[in-house]
Amino acid sequence: MRKLVVANDFLAEAAEVLRQGKRVKVRIDGQSMFPFIIGGKDVVEIDPLPADGELPAWCCPFYQWEGKYMVHRYIGREGDECLMLGDGNLYRIERVKRSEVLGLLRYIYRPDGSVQDCTDSRWLKRGALWYKLKPIRRILLPLFRIIK
Repeated sequence: MRKLVVANDFLAEAAEVLRQGKRVKVRIDGQSMFPFIIGGKDVVEIDPLPADGELPAWCCPFYQWEGKYMVHRYIGREGDECLMLGDGNLYRIERVKRSEVLGLLRYIYRPDGSVQDCTDSRWLKRGALWYKLKPIRRILLPLFRIIK
């Protein structure tokens, strides 16, 4: 199978589909959500989020930040800004206006055929635990890359 890498502009089309109230599936590249999403391998399904919809704790929204579209973990809120941090990131927290959040990660489709429901409370709790382990991610991430 030939790998096709598309610019982030392709995700603008996905954003438009979400604005129309439809689900979208995309293969996400990059390592910012490792170990929960394996870039270049896993396919994610994103549900549209109503403009006034509340974000569940530890969910993974699809949003636009500094002109780029991404899926990172929702770690809290300060005023009208949602705070996002990629599971594979150590420091950079994105501050995103709620109006820039277009969808929520619903499923992750793995190459082995398994499917992860990202609204499952156990999955969300694992995300919360991973966030609390942030001080030692520098050690854990390379270990997980060896295992995966």
